[in-house]
Amino acid sequence: MKQCPKFTFGVGDRFAHGAHAQLQAFIEAKKLGIDITPVWNKSNREHDIIGSEPQTTRDAADKAVSDLNWTDDYLLDADHINLATVDRFVAPCNFFTLDVADDIGEAANPADVETFINNHPELIGSIQIDGIDQPLEISRELVEETANQFLKATQKARAIYDHIVAAKGGTDDFVTEVSMDETDNPQTPPEMLIILAAIADQKIPIQTIAPKFTGRFNKGVDYVGDLNQFEKEFNDDLAVLAHAVKAYGLPETLKLSVHSGSDKFSIYDQKSHPPHRRRTPHQNRWNQLARRSDRARDLRRNSPQPSQRNLR
Repeated sequence: MKQCPKFTFGVGDRFAHGAHAQLQAFIEAKKLGIDITPVWNKSNREHDIIGSEPQTTRDAADKAVSDLNWTDDYLLDADHINLATVDRFVAPCNFFTLDVADDIGEAANPADVETFINNHPELIGSIQIDGIDQPLEISRELVEETANQFLKATQKARAIYDHIVAAKGGTDDFVTEVSMDETDNPQTPPEMLIILAAIADQKIPIQTIAPKFTGRFNKGVDYVGDLNQFEKEFNDDLAVLAHAVKAYGLPETLKLSVHSGSDKFSIYDQKSHPPHRRRTPHQNRWNQLARRSDRARDLRRNSPQPSQRNLR
């Protein structure tokens, strides 16, 4: 298992012409004392629309890393792949986002659901999670309902993971993420805990999970939604992840992924200074980056638009 760095930031080089500028942003962050690992990502759908291949994204990232003398880690993500689309990503990628959205809500085998419930009596009752004020109250009915909704998706994630390992010659020198963000409703903390237990049962070495959050995360525009509710969901999910790592032996590097869709300046600022907590030097340096991003956004808004003849 390739260990996922603590802080990663996804960048989408859609036409394989932006890697140098994107990497320069990570270099500037490093100058401020913040080590962030770039993850170049591009989905199968985007490759199909543009007519590109994952190797072109790899080539652009490798060239930027070489030209700018970047010596830290960097990753290439096979973004939102499934069994039907993963093969073209196997060779160039070392990060795989397993998209199981199509299987969420598809009823699992009743025998599998019953086995899951019997194997996890600890999920039923009152569960105290460090970082969440009130204990989670989970009934057997909720475990059954959640298993019916998500168990088949975790089984599909295992199938995709096994396929990638086999295609890579039996090695798993890559980062595994499970994506559940393209659903109708955010997962609640009890649901998240049940899902993580199911993923652990599948023995997927998951290092990052992307749940659904409140609000809209459209590409190229700021977050639309309740920032306080987003922050509560974010912090509650972090607490559940920490609990699940200890309870189910998931990788200690497990972290939360926000599929933001770019330009989410408001939530970047929201996470840079959590309420009722003393700011650390790290958070202050992050605020410097947030202010720089604000200035860049203002410049972009105030800059004259290019004429049609200058567009390529």
